[in-house]
Amino acid sequence: MKVKFWGVRGSIPCPGTGTAKYGGNTSCIQVLGGQEIVVLDAGTGIRELGLQLMAAKKPVRVHMLITHTHWDHIQGFPFFTPIYIPGNELFIYGPRALEKSLEEALMFQMQYSYFPVRGVELAARVKFTELGEETFNIGDLEVSTKSMNHPIRVLAFKFKHKGKSVIYTGDNEPYYDVLAERARPMDTGIHRRSEFIKECNQRVVDFCHNADMLIADSQYTDQEYETKRGWGHSSISHVLSLSQESEVKKLILFHHEPTHDDKQLEQIERQAQARGRKMKGKFKVVSAREGMVLDV
Repeated sequence: MKVKFWGVRGSIPCPGTGTAKYGGNTSCIQVLGGQEIVVLDAGTGIRELGLQLMAAKKPVRVHMLITHTHWDHIQGFPFFTPIYIPGNELFIYGPRALEKSLEEALMFQMQYSYFPVRGVELAARVKFTELGEETFNIGDLEVSTKSMNHPIRVLAFKFKHKGKSVIYTGDNEPYYDVLAERARPMDTGIHRRSEFIKECNQRVVDFCHNADMLIADSQYTDQEYETKRGWGHSSISHVLSLSQESEVKKLILFHHEPTHDDKQLEQIERQAQARGRKMKGKFKVVSAREGMVLDV
């Protein structure tokens, strides 16, 4: 397998001279393995991918896996050229949104109030499949899903192909006790909550165990996380610890904070690499960049 990064930012696109090295487009990853075209998330990075796919001037069949329907993971969909071309096929997989189906949540942005083309006007054949925690196949890729911790439902995806594995967490924050800081001394529920939270975090470790590549939400520095607890994203320390506990071989820092320019991301990458070398397992650490292609 190979993995190509088309968009690596979180929250909002941030183009400009200060972000040219790592890129400013929001989340979009392509998994290259087997004969199928597999795309993870539809942030603004998917626009350029669509143009490349159409350059061959042949019908395409695309499998698009959406971790969740927050805007930075779907906002590029209306600009994905293949959806407007007859003969193309698009299979979209993802979790059901809180109050809408996957289809309703994704297509909601394609109304005249927001966009000049409605979802019902797409020329390609589009099929939606809502997922839970399950395992299925796309061609000769085995795909498994895992629910993660975020303000809305998020699915992580694991891909296995020819003995190699890649995991993409989507947006994720380690589980923690939101009531702990306000708990009274006689709160008898603390222990039960603590055990449940520990179990939830262990399930994530088990899902990621021994992965060849872990692409992880690492939006915040440790200092930034202290004021953004509960926003649904991980810190650098969180993903380093997850990588060590899961015994992964390579950690890819992803979903970069939009206020971090290239100089800041270079520093974050260097520091994370140094910390990774000192940790048990000595896994490699790389910050995702637009256009980067990595072998698994």
